[in-house]
Amino acid sequence: MPLQAPLTQGSILRPLLHLTLPFFVGHVFNLLTLVIDRLWVGQLGTEALAALGIAHVSLMLLFTLAFGVGVGTLAGVARLIGARQPQRAAHHFAQGLWLSLLFGLIFAGLAWPAPPWIMDFMGAERGVFEPAAAYLKISMWGLLINAPLFVLTFALQGAGEGKAAMRVASVAPILNGLLDPLFIFTLGGGVPGAATATVLANALALIYGVGQIRHRVPRLRPRRVDLRLDGPTLWGILRIGAPSSVEHLVRNVAGFSLVKILAGFGATVVSAYTAAMVVMSIVIFPGLSVGQATASLVGQNLGADEAGRAWRTAWAGVGVYSVGMLTLGIFTYLGADHIIAAFDHNPAVIIEGGRLLRIFCLSFPFIAPALVLSKAFGGAGHTVPPMGVAALAHLAFQLPAAVYLSQRFGSVGSYWAMSGAFTIHGLASMVIFTRRYRRAWSGC
Repeated sequence: MPLQAPLTQGSILRPLLHLTLPFFVGHVFNLLTLVIDRLWVGQLGTEALAALGIAHVSLMLLFTLAFGVGVGTLAGVARLIGARQPQRAAHHFAQGLWLSLLFGLIFAGLAWPAPPWIMDFMGAERGVFEPAAAYLKISMWGLLINAPLFVLTFALQGAGEGKAAMRVASVAPILNGLLDPLFIFTLGGGVPGAATATVLANALALIYGVGQIRHRVPRLRPRRVDLRLDGPTLWGILRIGAPSSVEHLVRNVAGFSLVKILAGFGATVVSAYTAAMVVMSIVIFPGLSVGQATASLVGQNLGADEAGRAWRTAWAGVGVYSVGMLTLGIFTYLGADHIIAAFDHNPAVIIEGGRLLRIFCLSFPFIAPALVLSKAFGGAGHTVPPMGVAALAHLAFQLPAAVYLSQRFGSVGSYWAMSGAFTIHGLASMVIFTRRYRRAWSGC
């Protein structure tokens, strides 16, 4: 049944939670992929876990291009669904798929030469280099599948089809959890085996997602004519998506550079960071869920000429996520050492990871506006402001601060730089969002 009318009428909080819940469930399944990978690979030892961490942060850096295509697709689909133009939304979705396939081909072409060079650049230790490079090579080939899957999921979110998006997002993590021990241990694949399991799981999820579009979401089902390349629509997706790609590229470059700095302190520190990244994902994934729900609703409300409602929805999203972050911050601070111990029993790793988490959780209240308002900008089709904020926080501040503070205080200095960057990101996002939209949307 079409959901566009309820999503742009009545209560602000009800449709926000209506979309957030299935998005959150989908992200929980994605989080399980990260957790399961790290739990299984962690049994291979500290160097194996460090290899997974370096390979994964490198992969996220490469994936930013596909992320922009997803945001551009979501924004266009949300606007068109809000304006009651489902066939144009299906056409927009089809063009997003073409762009995702193009970027997937580019990644696949770089899968042979890039991984060894990246590991050299990262300064990976001898026991980390080979498994990390092999994991990255397989995963880059897998982006030929993962990029279209990502765009398909974002299109469902933009259309307000939260339950369908949840179903699609749940397939790969469940299958990955089943395939990981087979490829890592039974078939002797080790760290690269984890990548193979993930790629296969994503392929099956993509097949399932196509089936969902064909049989359960007819308003996003492209006609044959929609599959023809459409230059203006392709350019529109890129115009909206490119700044979002740059925004995420900035954050991932900062994370990539942080891991490079930490690699100089040895496998123990990198393993601690890799384990701590699971917690970072736990606190960030709910924000992505609220943010994606907010983006969908902002886009649909603007498409329905409900700018005031779009304004209130954005801040309602910030409020909902802020409550959760305060709660998660307390639990993270109190249980930091026990959380790290679940992934690596090395006492040195536990001490280092606990220190990192206690510093990082101080920035939790500011991550809420940083994530949600960034997505709200995207839902409005304005992705340049959040790109600038990300550059300010994670390039202009975090990188030089991490270099300087790590030289003065060791790895702890880098943790303070990361926490400070998220604090700046949140504060700046609130200021710029208010100055950009308060008068135009709320009339104040």
